[in-house]
Amino acid sequence: MGHDAAAALLVDGRVVAAASEERFSRRKHAMTLEGDTLLPREAVAFCLSHLPEARDGILDVAYYCDVSPSVFAQRMDALERALPTSIRSRVLEANRIVYEESVSNARVAEVIEACLEASGVRPKLHFVPHHVAHAASAFYSSGFSDAGILTLDASGEKSSSVFALGSDQGLRVVEETLLPHSLGGMYMLLTAFLGFSPLGGEYKVMGLAPYGDPGPFSSHMEELIGLSDDGEYRTPALARDDFGAHVRELLGPAVARGAGLTRREKDIAAALQRRFEDVVMHRLAVLRDRYGVERLCLAGGCALNCVMAGKVARSGMFDEVYVFPASGDDGCSVGAAQYVYHDTHGARPEALPSTSLGPGYSSSEVQVALERHRDRLAFRRVPSIEREAAALLAAGRIVGWFQGRMEFGPRALGNRSILADPRDAGMRELVNACVKRREGFRPFAPAVPQERAAELFDLDGVRSSPFMQFAVPVLDGARQRVPSVVHHDGSARVQTVRREQSSRFWELLTAFGNATGMPVLLNTSFNVRGEPIVCSPDDALRCFLATQLDVLAIEDFVVTKRG
Repeated sequence: MGHDAAAALLVDGRVVAAASEERFSRRKHAMTLEGDTLLPREAVAFCLSHLPEARDGILDVAYYCDVSPSVFAQRMDALERALPTSIRSRVLEANRIVYEESVSNARVAEVIEACLEASGVRPKLHFVPHHVAHAASAFYSSGFSDAGILTLDASGEKSSSVFALGSDQGLRVVEETLLPHSLGGMYMLLTAFLGFSPLGGEYKVMGLAPYGDPGPFSSHMEELIGLSDDGEYRTPALARDDFGAHVRELLGPAVARGAGLTRREKDIAAALQRRFEDVVMHRLAVLRDRYGVERLCLAGGCALNCVMAGKVARSGMFDEVYVFPASGDDGCSVGAAQYVYHDTHGARPEALPSTSLGPGYSSSEVQVALERHRDRLAFRRVPSIEREAAALLAAGRIVGWFQGRMEFGPRALGNRSILADPRDAGMRELVNACVKRREGFRPFAPAVPQERAAELFDLDGVRSSPFMQFAVPVLDGARQRVPSVVHHDGSARVQTVRREQSSRFWELLTAFGNATGMPVLLNTSFNVRGEPIVCSPDDALRCFLATQLDVLAIEDFVVTKRG
């Protein structure tokens, strides 16, 4: 019921459906233009369509926050101690109003019951602490027998981070970082300072960072994000009544939305990203020694920082590192359900081998959508969409690729993707400007068959990256061969593709490799700037017609534009 509203369904411990509301409403982060959040009504309806027929009408419904009166009292107590007197009463009163009108368990129960009323489902409600839901999503989806789990985001009920230990017996939270200290909150606010929109602009800061020098602003970042010997981070400036003025004093004037980026902004981004990485690495080193953990799971919005995740994995600090592919708040729908399943059944939920959990469409449904645009489109059904698309990509075409069930989470992993030839050095600029309509410094991910990945990318400590979790170095000999997927610092957010996980996408990569000698494709999400990734055939056709995409490969159809 907050930003990135979503729903997921577990049946016998297995995730059978999951989707974000934004894909149906076509509103980024499930938020209206006025800033109001949307209920996941259509996501819930989609998930309920996957319920087994033989059921008694009662459903365990897990919600990803637990704002009970006692938890809210703890939040208020923490804020009262941290806030200066000049703003204390105003902030506490605002929190009290939001609690009573929106986020209390009692209010949430009313809304959930109303949301499910038409479906005939009688919910048995369970409230799961926000960061516990994050932790559960990563641990249970990883399949690890035991692990340490670090969650990091802007804010939960009363904390911004927890560290938990996971085993067959469940989860046990052992450390917690209370508000107002928040690494994710500071990164988000400085994202806004740099002129980008929070809840998405953080990726831009991460992508901009390699173009800058962290040196000029390093000391200022250390002041904003403190680090103690016990491994905790501190962001006391977030409680200042003059926070904006304080940041401007340290970093200079804020950047207007859409303004051109100067050397200063690049240096600030570099310093912020460097400090973020250093703080996480220091915290993890302390936690590893304190609790003796050998495997690590990461979740929460901060875990989507693939540069940080790649640094952790490559450090050798842990034997294995798993990042939940939907680490933002949408993924809490999965984690809350997994936590309740373990709690009520005493059994572990199944690991999550794939994110192909959203809606899928038959060839007949696709054809019906195509027929509606026959005056503007030419289309034909082909026996092998993989070979046809591979030939088109090898000839320099930019291809929209729509296959199977939509992915859950922020990454397009070969089901709702825009694809291009990475060997063309100008392809990144072309796709950014003419298709995605976004900033030219934004990098693209390479997709490669798992068995060929080590030929081009340094996977030391990573092994595989099926969900684009990690940024890794591109090998020196490969950088000139796939220039459009190599970032400014020589890295790439690689996606390794296994045949058993994504057979049609693997076949496409293999066919392209056979045709060109390079089994790598530039892979980016099938959308344009400011819009969610496409969900339905109609969404895909609208995006195709409104952009300079050359070809659409949708299920078994090859589609081009007339004229």
